[in-house]
Amino acid sequence: MGDGNDFTADTTPHLISTAIGAFPKVKGVETVESGGGLDAYSLQLNSNFFNTEACGTLQDCVGWSQFVYENPSGSSEGTLFIQDWLVATNPSGFSSCPPGKGWEDLGIGCVQNSPYGVNVPNVGVTELGSVIETGDADSSGDSIYMSVGTTEYGMKNVQGDGITDLSQHWEGAEFNILGDGGGDQANFNSGSKITVSIQADDGVKTKPTCPANSGTTAETNNLFFAKAPARAPKLQYPSIEFTMSSKAGGKATCDTERGA
Repeated sequence: MGDGNDFTADTTPHLISTAIGAFPKVKGVETVESGGGLDAYSLQLNSNFFNTEACGTLQDCVGWSQFVYENPSGSSEGTLFIQDWLVATNPSGFSSCPPGKGWEDLGIGCVQNSPYGVNVPNVGVTELGSVIETGDADSSGDSIYMSVGTTEYGMKNVQGDGITDLSQHWEGAEFNILGDGGGDQANFNSGSKITVSIQADDGVKTKPTCPANSGTTAETNNLFFAKAPARAPKLQYPSIEFTMSSKAGGKATCDTERGA
């Protein structure tokens, strides 16, 4: 999964203010490896690509925001932060980034991390079923939270919303467990099966759509789509649910539910 091959919760034309990602069913997961390191992965709650005034005079440019938990190998701590992008839609990329705005030019796009981050004790992959990640976008600021069991981490207004004006454009949410940055792949042990849930608070209770191949991240995992669980529970906000498995050949389906 990943690198575009993912389901997303699409609420178009309604704007998302809060998205919540979780793993309601986890079976057989024992190990994960990314970038050559054991227990290295990222949790990514990503927006859709959108037109933003932050592009300034850049041509073929869209905005993109990621709510990220990075769990590096060999460390006692991970980091919870927001990463914003100006993405080049032309393969030639950008020659430069808007000056004086904190952007770092990576050629393929311009990037900056939130000015603040939250340190979180390392979360082993066997704890995945107890993890919930939440991203909020509001004109007053963007916030990120993550709970592990009964413990909550995070920070309100970890950055201003004006970096890309996400709150004015957020209509799609992707959530998954993926490689630890740089296009890495998260490799799970054989026998792994993970169900993903994404809630999207868009101010209405109607079902979101669940388009295939609508993911936005470059990172991946080595899992395959399987049939979504029957009768997914109705959650607080409109939601989607899908399942990934280490076994190939399953039927890829995505369940959508209206909000409670």
